[in-house]
Amino acid sequence: MSTPTPDENSPPTEVDGSQSAAEAADTQAALIELATSMALLPQAPPAQGEEERPEGAISLPVIEQDGNRYVPVFTTEDALVAAGGDVESALRIPVVDLAANWPADDLWLAVDPSSEEGLALPPDLVRALPVFSQQGGAAGPPGETGAEGA
Repeated sequence: MSTPTPDENSPPTEVDGSQSAAEAADTQAALIELATSMALLPQAPPAQGEEERPEGAISLPVIEQDGNRYVPVFTTEDALVAAGGDVESALRIPVVDLAANWPADDLWLAVDPSSEEGLALPPDLVRALPVFSQQGGAAGPPGETGAEGA
């Protein structure tokens, strides 16, 4: 899939409905691959005076750009480091689990936001990622992901 080259100050390429059949197939394949992958989610230590997060709690980093709010995730350690993130403090999480518990209707997912392959997914598409994981033939990790079978 070909996308414009974003720079650090531009939002990632948005996935939309104005694609040709070939582009749509490429987009679907990319979404299936994303939905069945692990992501690195940057985590900041609690602020001074703030209590430690409970075991298993996830802090979603949120960046704002051009009036949209994004949660950045990275598909490789190299992509995280290139964006200035710390691999040691990042949380590894199945994308399907993150998507199944997506918290807000105004929060987008920015995948590899500082790379040429960066994508911005709107909340409704993020919540649909569990369906794409099933299309990929992946059963996903054991346990409940929030997606129901057909």
